[in-house]
Amino acid sequence: MIRRPEYPSLLRGLLAACLCMYLLPAGALETGYFSPPGLDGYTLHREHEGDGDGDGTNETHIKQYFSPTGDSIFNMTTKGRLWAWSQSMAGDPDNPAANYVIRDSNCDGMFDERYRLDEEYHIPDCLK
Repeated sequence: MIRRPEYPSLLRGLLAACLCMYLLPAGALETGYFSPPGLDGYTLHREHEGDGDGDGTNETHIKQYFSPTGDSIFNMTTKGRLWAWSQSMAGDPDNPAANYVIRDSNCDGMFDERYRLDEEYHIPDCLK
C-alpha cells in the first residue's frame, strides 16, 4: 500500500488563500486622509442633480469635469457640503491609485475614505 503524504495545514492555507482571492473584494475601502484631485487642465462639462443615498430623491449636486485626453473628475455636494470626489483616468483604467472615489465620512472637511470605482458609497450620515 502506498501512502500519500498529508499536508493538511498547508492545503487548508492554500485553499483559504484561493478563496479569499475570489470571494473578498481586492483593495476594498481604505481609510486615511486623501487629497482631492487637481483640476488643472480640466473643463467643467456638466452639472446636474443626482440621488446620493438611493432613496429616489435627487438631493446631491454633481459637477463633472473632463480633460482633453478623456480623463474625468466629478464631485458631489449635499446641503452645501462637498463630500465626495471621483477620478477616472481613461488612459490608465486598471490603476486603482488613479481611479477612485474619496469621501468625507463625518463632514469634517477631510476626505478619509477611498473606494474603488466599482464600489458602492453613499451620502455620509451627517448629511441625511
